[in-house]
Order: sequence, then structure tokens, then C-alpha cells
Amino acid sequence: MKQPPRNRRLSTTRQRKQQHLLDVKVRSRKAAQQRIHRFVNAFCKILLFGSALAASAYGAREGLRRFLWENPDYRLSDIEINDDGGSVSREQLLKTADIRQGMNIFSINLAKAREKLAAIPQIERVEIDREAPAKIVITVSERKPVAWLAGKTDGDATTSDSACLVDKKGVLIKPRSRLAEYLNLPIIYGAPGAENFQGGQTVDAFEIRAALDLVRLNADGVRFQIRSIDLSKMYCMVVTDQKRERVTFGFDRLDWQLDRLGILLDQIDAGKKEIQTVNLMVERNVPVTFAPPPEEEASPKPSPAKKPAAVKDKTPAPAKKPRGGFKKHSDE
Repeated sequence: MKQPPRNRRLSTTRQRKQQHLLDVKVRSRKAAQQRIHRFVNAFCKILLFGSALAASAYGAREGLRRFLWENPDYRLSDIEINDDGGSVSREQLLKTADIRQGMNIFSINLAKAREKLAAIPQIERVEIDREAPAKIVITVSERKPVAWLAGKTDGDATTSDSACLVDKKGVLIKPRSRLAEYLNLPIIYGAPGAENFQGGQTVDAFEIRAALDLVRLNADGVRFQIRSIDLSKMYCMVVTDQKRERVTFGFDRLDWQLDRLGILLDQIDAGKKEIQTVNLMVERNVPVTFAPPPEEEASPKPSPAKKPAAVKDKTPAPAKKPRGGFKKHSDE
């Protein structure tokens, strides 16, 4: 009996291997083409987005240039300066801030101009505002001097080139002009390091700070008006008032010492005498010398030296503080 034919492969093993290799190559080529296609698409999208962004930026810049930076409506024509002092001229303010008529108001760097003006020693605070279309407002608050600061104890500090004005915070001011209101300020003599003082510097010497505190505490004084403070002794302050009375203060507890002086002046006014010297550093029985009466001053005979009288002080002494503990003043 004849057997049926068997199923046989039409291709050999070699042919099947070759076909498999061809299929792998075709698939790898397709995958590479797909990757290239995706990369080209992504690149085109990025390029298109970048071009649109660049076009928008260019358009915005051109719009700003035409309608803002080069717009004649925004050329500076009005500069308003509000200065509460007057020691700094308008020309100096504008030159320092680098602000000129005709500038575009939006081209002015307000922060930089404010920083330059704040560097002037006479200026404490400054504000610069831009008001469209063509106005700049500069508001200046100048430092308020409270005293003169000088090294030598002789001579007139108000006419000396080496003397400085000083405000309540201890910031030194080199005066550009001698205003009449400065001439009656108290003068602090014998200040340590006065030969190296420069405008804009902040003094931190203990003696100077104590003298400034004394000026501040006695700012409203009527009966006792400070004209000069001598620091040359380094352990006390010798204060001369409007009547040329000399009062010695310690560096600590200044408010208490001023209270004692007020009580002492009340007692002396009742006796119609004039003080020559007072030493407030002594806690009890304050030493006081009195000016001689007019008839004794006219007498040609020299009078013997008198010992200072001791005025009994009934003011309770506060608790002592360590040296350097004088009351700090407020910046406000």
C-alpha cells in the first residue's frame, strides 16, 4: 500500500535564518525612521515657538520704544523738590541724583538715585517718586544738628573749618554754609578724636554720646541753657550756660543731675544770688560758689578766696549704674 506524502518545509534552515535577519533589519530601520521623524517634529515645534516668542519680544520692545521710551510726552519737564532743611542746594541734589530736564522719566533708576542722595551727610531720608507723564518729585528730610563738635577748647567753633555739626544720632555733618540757626547751637569741646572727624561719620565715643544726651534732655530748658560742654577732663563734663555759670556733670544719671540742678536753682532764686560754679558729681551737699555782688566787683582791694558753699541736697539719689550706662536717646 502506498504511503501518503509527508509535510516538508519548503525552506531550508539557512534560508530561515537569513529571512529572520532581514526582518530584524527592516524593523530597526523603521524604528530609526520613526525616531528621526519625532525629533524633526519636536525641533520644528521648538523652532516655531522660539520664533513666535522672539517676534513677540521684538514687537513688545518696539512698542515700548515708540510709545514709552521715545514718547515725547514722557520727557521730564517738571522737577519738584521738597526739602525741610535747605542746606543742600537744588543743583547739588539734581547733580548727585543724575536727573536732568528732558530725560525720559522711565529711564531714571529711582533706586540708584535714592542711594546716591542718601550718601550726602546732611540728608537723613529721601524719597523719589515718578508721576506720569513728565514729573519727578524728590522729598528730602535733612539731619537736624543739635550741637557743634570741636577738638580745641579755645576759639569759635562756628567759624572753624575743622569743627563739625552733629545730630542726635551722632552723625557728623560738615556744614557747607553757616546758617544763622546753627550759630546758637551748643558747642562740645575737647571731643576725643576730633582731628579725624569727617562728614557722614558716626561718633561712638562714650563722652560725646553723654554730651549729646545732656543736650537732648535739656532741649526745652529755659533757666539753664547750655552754651558749651567741655570734655577735656575726660572724667566729667563742665557745662557753661547762657549766664556763664559753670556746672560740672558726671557722665551717668543725667536726668537725675538735671533734676538736682533745677531744685538748686529754685533755692538760689529765692535768695537772689547768682551762681558761679556747681558740682553735681557730689551726691550730697552740692558744692556751689556764688558770683560776688556788684559792689565787691568794683572794689580795688583783692578779696580772699572763698571756699565753695555746700547746699544741702534733698533729692534722693537713684541706684548707681555702671559707667557707660547713660540713658540712650530715642531715634525718633
